Amino acid sequence: MTCTCLQCSQSPACIVNQTCCTDSKPLRDHNKHRTLECQGLWNHRPPESFEQCRLFLRVRLLSGLFASHDARAGSLTEGERMTQKILTHSLILASLFLTQSPALYAQIFGKNHVQYKTFKTKYIQSTHFDIYFHEGGETLAEFVAEIAEQSYDELQENFRYELIDRITIVVYNSHNDFQQTNLSLGPPEESVGGFTEFFKNRVVIPYEGDWEKFRHVIHHELTHAVMLQMVYGSGMQAILSGMARSHLPLWFIEGLAEYESRGWDTESDMFMRDAALNGYAPKIDDLSRYGFLAYKGGQSVLYYLAQKYGAEKIGELMNKVKITKSLERAVRQSLGVEINDLSKSWHKHLKKEYWPDIANRQEPHEIAKPLTDHVAYRNFINNSAALSPNGDQIAFLSDKSDYFDIYLMSAIDGKLINKLVSGQKTDNLEELHWLRPGISWSPDGKFIVFAAKAGAEDELHVVEVQKRKIVRSLKFGLDGVFSPTWSPKNDEIAFVGTRNGQCDIFAVDLQTEKLRKITDDIFSDLDPSYSPDGSRLAFISDRGSYLDATRLAPDFKIWRSDYRNLDVYIIDAAGVAHGGKIEQITNTPFLEKSPVYSPQGDKVAFTSDRSGICNIYVHDLATREEYPLTNLISGAFHLSWAGDGSRMTFVSFYNAGYDIFLLKNPLDLKPGEITVEKTTFLTQLEEKRKAQRDTTMRTAAEAREDRILDKYRYYVFGKDFASGIITPREDRIAFDDTARYKSETGEYIVRDYKTKFTPDIVYGNAGYSQFFGVQGQTQISLSDVLGNQRLDLITDLFYDIRNSNYLVRYFHLPRRTDYGLAAFHNAWYFYSSNVGLMRDRYYGLSLLASRPFSTFRRLDAGVTWLGINREFMSTTEVPLERIRVLAANLAYVTDTALWGWTGPNNGSRSEFSVSLSPKIDANNGLGFVTLRGDVRRYYKFFKEYNLVVRLAGGFSEGSEPQQFFLGGLDNWLNQRFSGGIRIDRPEDIYFSSFETPLRGTNYYEKTGNRFALMNLEFRFPMIRQMELGWPLPLSMYNVRGTLFTDIGAAWQGEIGKYERFQPFKDSSSRLPTLNDLLMGYGIGARANLGFLLLRLDIAWTTKLSHGASKPRYYFSLGTEF
Repeated sequence: MTCTCLQCSQSPACIVNQTCCTDSKPLRDHNKHRTLECQGLWNHRPPESFEQCRLFLRVRLLSGLFASHDARAGSLTEGERMTQKILTHSLILASLFLTQSPALYAQIFGKNHVQYKTFKTKYIQSTHFDIYFHEGGETLAEFVAEIAEQSYDELQENFRYELIDRITIVVYNSHNDFQQTNLSLGPPEESVGGFTEFFKNRVVIPYEGDWEKFRHVIHHELTHAVMLQMVYGSGMQAILSGMARSHLPLWFIEGLAEYESRGWDTESDMFMRDAALNGYAPKIDDLSRYGFLAYKGGQSVLYYLAQKYGAEKIGELMNKVKITKSLERAVRQSLGVEINDLSKSWHKHLKKEYWPDIANRQEPHEIAKPLTDHVAYRNFINNSAALSPNGDQIAFLSDKSDYFDIYLMSAIDGKLINKLVSGQKTDNLEELHWLRPGISWSPDGKFIVFAAKAGAEDELHVVEVQKRKIVRSLKFGLDGVFSPTWSPKNDEIAFVGTRNGQCDIFAVDLQTEKLRKITDDIFSDLDPSYSPDGSRLAFISDRGSYLDATRLAPDFKIWRSDYRNLDVYIIDAAGVAHGGKIEQITNTPFLEKSPVYSPQGDKVAFTSDRSGICNIYVHDLATREEYPLTNLISGAFHLSWAGDGSRMTFVSFYNAGYDIFLLKNPLDLKPGEITVEKTTFLTQLEEKRKAQRDTTMRTAAEAREDRILDKYRYYVFGKDFASGIITPREDRIAFDDTARYKSETGEYIVRDYKTKFTPDIVYGNAGYSQFFGVQGQTQISLSDVLGNQRLDLITDLFYDIRNSNYLVRYFHLPRRTDYGLAAFHNAWYFYSSNVGLMRDRYYGLSLLASRPFSTFRRLDAGVTWLGINREFMSTTEVPLERIRVLAANLAYVTDTALWGWTGPNNGSRSEFSVSLSPKIDANNGLGFVTLRGDVRRYYKFFKEYNLVVRLAGGFSEGSEPQQFFLGGLDNWLNQRFSGGIRIDRPEDIYFSSFETPLRGTNYYEKTGNRFALMNLEFRFPMIRQMELGWPLPLSMYNVRGTLFTDIGAAWQGEIGKYERFQPFKDSSSRLPTLNDLLMGYGIGARANLGFLLLRLDIAWTTKLSHGASKPRYYFSLGTEF
């Protein structure tokens, strides 16, 4: 999506605000003016007073550029990230400059924030941070306070920098709560594990049941927040001014956050090993374009620098970035090399580090049969494989359709049998928990169970496999539900559940639906798996030696324990409340995951990174002997063992994607047959630890290295961050003593949250002209900490009140139904050859509401009172024209679309609306009712090709029906008009609607109170990459092409009378001749330049029987419809 300032004529599709011109001066004469077109925000339709407010309800609050902890970084395309980035820039510009526009009707698609809860918020404070939390989240807030201060201590030492402002952290009890935040542009998807926004430098994070992951996200996001202050300063004004001067690459920003929060770890080692061995590691300059490599690759570069130059070199590099505002110059000054030379040496390091592994380890397809192929599927994730009880079928999760779905395939040959569940399109299947997956079969093999987000909370869904139908759904009032496992003997399902910052294992009796806890303590309990007789459960936990939670000291704090280690445990299925005992199976400083019982119940298989790579191990419960089953060159995850023991499935990451593999007769391998060597990274780590233990005195740099060595733990995915640039301040603030924040007993003091407005943006300038008088512009945006209340004042003072634009608006967002109120006044000047100069004063009051039913569906409503005064400045013979209008609108909107490089590329969107204005008397009201529909469907095949079908139509009835202007396309730069620009009737400016695209035609090509429009497009990759040396050094990649056909008509009509619309007329040709129908076709190209999206279309019109017209060339801006 792009937001651009362009010069155009007066039309309801483009008149928005006179004050957004490039020279910041309003144009007050003749028939041209500057306007701000935010394409994509209104999706090819003009905004209107109450509809523009609706836009701001949809985006909730404009939070600037985000540093987001996005676990799906590896599967996000560069197009998706770039589209998100352009949208973000568009929203910032819109928030700064938009006032009220004159059009009556606006169309806004997009997924919804849904507030299912009314949160009761409190906060605590630490020395440098204000931590806001919700009911039940006291322990989480305390954990955040402790970890944030520890993290800042490290960042302060490493960066040699002290904070100049306090940082706000907002904590949510679960990801479901997190998705209800008003601090993000859109509802955060499952892959987003946290983000940092820069209007007020707030960190926003959820707890997801894993303390180590929680710690990682806290440190990662604080790195972003501290870096923002260090490099750019503090405050929105500084941010925007800094954005104009420099831009740091994504790989450096995300790589730095990963490096500071993890140092180096086995999961990052896996990613980079795979990239090095399969030859897809790009140059450093290109890392930002390659999904997870923007994060793991950036982390690898910084880890390499720390190894080669010393850990203190990272802090020196950061300070050079702060001074130079350029990473290239900072690298040159601190390292003495150019980025290209650094890239070559880094690549050489990767080869030396990982190529020797080829001889000593096995690729997954060498030891097991691949059942999925992410290269052939052209996807990223195939996981959560679950073998049926007899071992002949596998249910698994995959994003091969771009959405996460559950499929059924043969365990014999890997052929797909059916799609069992289509996810991410319906209210009860909003998300399928691909990061915490779990699919389990019923003992009879007729059903599977899985967990999914379904509105306010998670549900367990039971699917009848043969019918491919959900036959039962269970809700428990928990914050999160994950990893279900079906008891092989008892009619119950165990699963992981979270509530109020505690992650435990639960079980539900399927007969009574009674819920009981199996574990009940502060520790993270994950990945449950039943024994064959159903009497015991194997699971993963960070509890260490704390096997009996009842013996914990009253003052026990989780952050004081070693929560970074995960081991295998076994518990009686009766649960701790009924005397069930916990037994520790493994005890290593590494990460064990995904335990499964052998069919005989005498062994437990699990994965462990004890060699530096996640391999499969077996633990004999009788002898306590452990031995490996694999020696993989990449990791193994998500184990499933067939009931007869003949088959085991696992998931492995190889060649930049996750696939499912089948290992036959795993127990045929005996102890000692497989030898697993430690990776170079793990060997070096142990050697350094030994050397450090022998050293009594260490330098600060060595101390830093010690912290790096402790951070090799496993974590799944990276983060996503769109950076902003701001100006540093020299001043420092004094941070109060810790005693102010804690009671005499050492507990944090909990305070009630009170709504307090603080500035997001304060901008203004003023001046005086001898000709125009007083002039000035002001933008003041206020909001509370949680983004629940927003207040904006936007003014454009010119000469006097009558000639000025001003807007005051308020949004109330904390509950499910969102409300808004806006008062506005605008003045526009037009020039007519008949009456000379005219001035329209357009003012009014808007009330609006938006009620989302789910992420994908909502109902929008608004009521606006409008006043329009048209004054004729060049003559006194024409009296003042006054119009008073009461208008209302109701719209039902759906959106399941996914975005690509230039626009939506999968899913569907629709809107059905009714708008009306009653006729009050001769001078008040218009007297119309308008019905309108717009349906769009995006079909995707071969991953890069799309067929797009759009059907739109509408009609208006009444004494003064609305007019539809058919022709042209949105944001048309070299626009043309049929019959001139229609400014004589205010109704044509303020209450009409432009219907586009119909390429090959002009604006106003057809006019009527009815219209129908069909657009067909075939979209395809046109240019992969292009480098220009002249006339400008310009790089373009992923230029998309389109073949299109547009067919439409607009006509004047009445209900029940169709003779006025004549689509065809008689023709002597074999082909019919189009009459009222218009038809255009052609070819186009779209180039995403980062800061805007440029479109070129070459179109022809045809009457069918008369052949084609001469080609027309259309240059335009904005995303595809």
